[in-house]
Amino acid sequence: MLLGIFLLTGCTKSSEVPETREEKVVGYLTGAGNKYWHLKEVYVNAVKQVLTDAQLRFTKTYTIDPANTDPTRPRGSFVNSDGYNGTWKLIGGGETLYETFLNNPAGPVAITFIINDVSSDKLDIEYTLNMKTQREVYYAY
Repeated sequence: MLLGIFLLTGCTKSSEVPETREEKVVGYLTGAGNKYWHLKEVYVNAVKQVLTDAQLRFTKTYTIDPANTDPTRPRGSFVNSDGYNGTWKLIGGGETLYETFLNNPAGPVAITFIINDVSSDKLDIEYTLNMKTQREVYYAY
């Protein structure tokens, strides 16, 4: 009888819908609503840089937009320890993080980051500007 139960439960189909890449990235990026990230490494044109005192203390917090009802367009807000804040959204199937800094003195600035790697405790992103590629690696804990 136990064998029959195991066979029946082992052969039933799951009704759960698998998470999309975007849903996974949002979950890693924002945790249960917001997540605090600490800068740990910076590379310029693939050369690891020695972090300054300010960079050693640099953090960024990503928050999901609870009013967003469109799961195909994940978005939210961010704030960093330098006092800058803005909005973020995922594009390109969750491969790209698009940030807009809203309180820049010269006006809004947008940066498109390529997501190299993201997990529950690591965020590895990079962008290229003026022929210089900057890679930033953050850890959450």
